[in-house]
Amino acid sequence: MNKTLSRFEILQQEISKMIEFSSSRAKRNKKNSFRIYISIAISSALITFLVAVGDDFKEYRTIIKILTLFFSASSTIFAACDGFYNHKELWVIYGETRGRLKELELKTKLATEQDKNDPDYIDQIHKDFQSIVNHGSFKWKELRLEENGN
Repeated sequence: MNKTLSRFEILQQEISKMIEFSSSRAKRNKKNSFRIYISIAISSALITFLVAVGDDFKEYRTIIKILTLFFSASSTIFAACDGFYNHKELWVIYGETRGRLKELELKTKLATEQDKNDPDYIDQIHKDFQSIVNHGSFKWKELRLEENGN
């Protein structure tokens, strides 16, 4: 037997889904930001090391030069990826959206039975939900437009 959900319950489910989505995107962007940052740091450290030991190992000079160029190019590529995708900023945007949605979710959990059946209350919660989602989408779009130089 399927139970028909009320408008309020449907809205609560949508808020929960969007919290999960924002959380997963925030986590993914946090990981990607960390990976790129660490890759740049490791690559830069290896360049410094290879330049420092390059003169000490004359028989490996060509290999050391190739490795130095490789890690130098890698640093440039990682920095370009970071600049293009800007995972750190996306992590912040999704985290902010998740936080605002959690506040809204708490508000729905604290709603009285009267509130849950009040069309005006439900409409206000829906407007708040749309505002939060639209704000997150706007920030995401704004970041993407900045990256493209628009």
